[in-house]
Amino acid sequence: MSGKRRADGVPTSEGDSDDGEQLEFEDEFDDEFEHEEMVDHEGDVEGCSSSQAPLDGVQPRIGGRLWRPGDELQADEKLEYDSTAYDMLHRLHIDWPCLTFGIVQDNLGQQRTKFPMTAYVVAGTQAESSSENQLICMKLSQLHRTKHDNESDDDDDDDDDDDDDDDEAMLEAQRVQHRGTVNRLKLMPQATHICATWSDMAEVHVWDLSRQLATLHAPGGSAGSGGAAGTKPSHTFCGHTEEGYALDFSPCKKGALATGDCAGRVHLWQATESEWAVDPEPFLGHDGSVEDVVWSPVEPGVMLSAGCDCTLRVWDIRKKVGSAITVNEGHGTDLNVVSWNKLVNYLVVSGADDGSFRIWDLRSFREGEPVAKFSWHKAAITAVEWSPQESSTLAVAGADDQTTLWDLALEDDPEADEAVSERGDLKDLPPQLYFVHQGQHDVKELHWHSQLSGVLATTAADSFHIFKPCNSGDGAA
Repeated sequence: MSGKRRADGVPTSEGDSDDGEQLEFEDEFDDEFEHEEMVDHEGDVEGCSSSQAPLDGVQPRIGGRLWRPGDELQADEKLEYDSTAYDMLHRLHIDWPCLTFGIVQDNLGQQRTKFPMTAYVVAGTQAESSSENQLICMKLSQLHRTKHDNESDDDDDDDDDDDDDDDEAMLEAQRVQHRGTVNRLKLMPQATHICATWSDMAEVHVWDLSRQLATLHAPGGSAGSGGAAGTKPSHTFCGHTEEGYALDFSPCKKGALATGDCAGRVHLWQATESEWAVDPEPFLGHDGSVEDVVWSPVEPGVMLSAGCDCTLRVWDIRKKVGSAITVNEGHGTDLNVVSWNKLVNYLVVSGADDGSFRIWDLRSFREGEPVAKFSWHKAAITAVEWSPQESSTLAVAGADDQTTLWDLALEDDPEADEAVSERGDLKDLPPQLYFVHQGQHDVKELHWHSQLSGVLATTAADSFHIFKPCNSGDGAA
């Protein structure tokens, strides 16, 4: 189904002020729920610190029951999250919902693990009025380690790399006016100040955001939130016959861009020294909307697309009509998203409207059978992405308000199975599922931060979250 990424509505934002500044961080412990919680009938959540928790994450001695989206709450029950599940959790409310965002590469170092952290993000809005839409360049700084509810002052003193936990996170922003809702945006991996956006007005724009990002990076260069500037796009393409969502830059060839629309057409772009050239002849093959497109991480002439016709298609860009390989991948419903593993370049994950996601080995792709299928989510999959640091790890978001983290290298553990044998609510947990993040409504997109180990961000109709689970890895694998 095309257009599925739209937010269901435009909720009134929290933290609005008279001066127009409508971006703020929420108090760290005010959400109704976050992680999978253990609920008892007195409303108390029992738990242990991350240092006390078993490495497999299973705590069968905790009372109550595991709550999942769709479970009914009794009148005397309430949900609370265990802060020890997170090394870091910060939540941000924006004046309009953002369907999409990208993480900017910075010069602060690779594989950073020390707190407080800093991240640069570009997000696109879905405003009530078309003329109010914006690209928002944000600097998120002073992202401190989460202070656990049961943490003593002595514990804080022992933390050498984050000795000021109580300082508030800081937000600085620069805005750029955008014509129409930003359906999706992508940042060029070789130069992340270059941003491509899909508009709901059937236009694709390319922007140079170097000035806005430089302002944010300069010490004291941006206090609070800058007003929406009249920056013009570097190039606008109006050759698509319908709006779209599929959009990706090649990680292999600088300036190569693919854009796919709801009419089933894919156009290729290429940056030259002075302008952007768009091939007017589209790639044809999908019978219906092209929902996502990704370039190969190693082959500059190969891309992969997913569509509403239930097919995954591998394209050789030298051939315009008909994909090189086509697989009806068996979901039976629309394919919404796809991600190509950059560390194991023959692995691909796809997510569909039926809530399932599947892992594909491109070495046996022609056979049409996935190497794994998971059906944990109860509604459409809206985002998938492989970890840039751990080859077997991926994140999945769904319309059931869950963001789940998976490690495909994990296997059944008989000892853990025995530990939960008396807990019916824990028996069907997939061994590969190692974290569930909640507390957002209508999650639209997620991204790992390639420079902050184990950190990822999610955007939804009601909020933007950036967090690091306590059981995430800190290095490449």
